[in-house]
Amino acid sequence: MRRSWSTRGRWCEVVSESVLRGLPTPFFAIDVPALDENIEGLFAALAEHWPNGIVGYSVKTNSLPWLLRHVGAKGCLAEVVSADEYDWACLCGFSPDRIVYNGPVKGRSQFDECVRAGGMVNLDSARELEWVRELSAEGLPVKVGLRVNFDIDAALPEDIGCASFGTRFGYSVETGALRGALEELRSCEGVSIVGLHMHSTSKSRSPRVYELLARKAAALCDEYGLSPEYIDMGGGFFGGVPGKPSFSEYVETIARELRPSVDPEHTALVLEPGSAIISSPVSFVASVVDAKDTARYRFVVLDGGRPNIDPLHIKTGYCYDVLAGKGRPSLPEQVVAGFTCMETDRLMVLEDAPELAVGDRIAFRRVGSYTMTLNPLFISWFPAVYACDGDRAECVRKRWDSKDWFKVASR
Repeated sequence: MRRSWSTRGRWCEVVSESVLRGLPTPFFAIDVPALDENIEGLFAALAEHWPNGIVGYSVKTNSLPWLLRHVGAKGCLAEVVSADEYDWACLCGFSPDRIVYNGPVKGRSQFDECVRAGGMVNLDSARELEWVRELSAEGLPVKVGLRVNFDIDAALPEDIGCASFGTRFGYSVETGALRGALEELRSCEGVSIVGLHMHSTSKSRSPRVYELLARKAAALCDEYGLSPEYIDMGGGFFGGVPGKPSFSEYVETIARELRPSVDPEHTALVLEPGSAIISSPVSFVASVVDAKDTARYRFVVLDGGRPNIDPLHIKTGYCYDVLAGKGRPSLPEQVVAGFTCMETDRLMVLEDAPELAVGDRIAFRRVGSYTMTLNPLFISWFPAVYACDGDRAECVRKRWDSKDWFKVASR
């Protein structure tokens, strides 16, 4: 059974305790000043090390409409990986020319629209090469980038962790697929290859991953005579987490590898942060609704659970704050469980902590990424979301009730 740890930090200093205790649970709370600090920090790192920089927020990480409008107003583009995400970004205020369109299964109509509007479209499949040929045959000028696939896992196995399969995205350097795609596109009239997309999943998020990616991008530019309008390094950065690499460290590392081969005045550096922006500013607050003793443990039951903050059931611990009454005796162990009827909905074991009682609250911090977007409609519907600044809390998504779900599900 998992143990967890407690850390108190900036979140509880910015969002007042009256907000934590006063709003009906369960709910997500977005620390708006901390969110803005992350966004501004990333732009500042680009300004310092590669002034010709672009930030494309990863919509899949957290697609809350309020958030997309907010990051758009801060100067971010929307990075999307499906037809549905593309349409969603448009509904949330992004014009097609402010969209970075990635992913192996794009929608054809969205693909065409984004290309025609001058958005960033990074090809990832054989059928997309065919789509480009068809657009070229219409006499349209077409600008596209290419997703690069190379065996980075072999060079950094401790950092990447794709096991024996390797990564499946993009055109392989080793098999000649990238060379073939370049040659095919260069044979099409009116087609320009304007970008390289280098993203790689990284379990370590170490700057050395981006060092190798940037070095490979520079080598490809030299080998194939490319002078791209942009190089997209993808995402996967730490952000807003003390003791982890800073935005400046990442961008400085990338810039150092690119500069010998790439002109910063001509080529934009594109970053696609998701967790780096939205993970740390978001907390989830749940209330204790029951406490009971069994033959083995004392169980504390919350009105929120793992479906809200760990929908993939992969986390091994949480950062949290307990909001409880004072003067309680400490208990050796308390098992904190969620609202579902599943035995696996156990979040952590509190050790040598004050006894929790009905009405107490736990604020789980740094839960803004891959939670709201993966939160299942299982047993209970979506919690409310508040944008918070000090004592102010604006509801930016109301809590769903059964009528809301029925309206969607019965159409």
